[in-house]
Amino acid sequence: MESEFGKEFGAHGGVWECPDLFPLEYNGETIWVLLVSINPGGPNGGSATQYFTGRFNGKTFTPFQTDTRWLDYGPDNYAGVTWSNTGKRKIFLGWMGNWQYAQVVPTEKWRSAMTVPRDLAIERVGEKYLVSSHPVPELDALSSSTVKLKNININNFDLTEKTGKLTVPARLSLQGAQLAGLTITLSNDKGQKVVIGYDENKNEFFMDRRASGNVDFEEGFAGWHTAPRVSDKQNMDITLIIDLASVELFADNGLTAMTQVFFPDSPFTTITLQSSENLLIHTLNFSHLKSMYK
Repeated sequence: MESEFGKEFGAHGGVWECPDLFPLEYNGETIWVLLVSINPGGPNGGSATQYFTGRFNGKTFTPFQTDTRWLDYGPDNYAGVTWSNTGKRKIFLGWMGNWQYAQVVPTEKWRSAMTVPRDLAIERVGEKYLVSSHPVPELDALSSSTVKLKNININNFDLTEKTGKLTVPARLSLQGAQLAGLTITLSNDKGQKVVIGYDENKNEFFMDRRASGNVDFEEGFAGWHTAPRVSDKQNMDITLIIDLASVELFADNGLTAMTQVFFPDSPFTTITLQSSENLLIHTLNFSHLKSMYK
């Protein structure tokens, strides 16, 4: 299959591959989405997946925009595509890796995993049709030992005092009336950590794995990775899917997503939430996720 699409659109820092074209419904309107993976040229270095929304007449895809939009701003979500047999749902699964360092990651029996399956949907922000990502609701069936907290003022809050030591996989969801500066730190007793959060001054989400453990196997692996906040709403919602060597972030009903891997010397067992503005969290839910194979 040949195509002339793309010369004037999106990012061109590397090779385009793994295209996926499909429709999504938004308020009775059909919006077509084109996914294109690129390597290198991602927003935080190396591989990433960009997308376009537009119209398709059966032959020609015409995008609404020429700017670059990323399905996931983190460094470790690449080459994902959707299933074709899920009815009106479009379920996306990405490779949790980056060609910048995929062949040298410090693992022994495997290299890289897959993201959790994600439902894709259309949301409109201003005049733009954007793609949001949500962990599939089927994950709810794996939840166990759920801890539910309400009306928490976040200053320096050790969540593990309420939940016990972190064991993975796990899911953390936060909701509040207003988003302010926030950090969520995953750490172990060796002083290693991954920090996820929101910078109110820059209006962006971030992930910091510079002190996450084994980071020197590739010169660009350690880093501070960012994603712009695109929602125009005041309220906040953040979901984290946490595993032994990865974290997936879904913010603002999935309008911003980030995926990042890490390699600590021992598992992260503590979760700490911090905010300098006494951020009020209306609801906080934390669940362990059982294996789907048991």
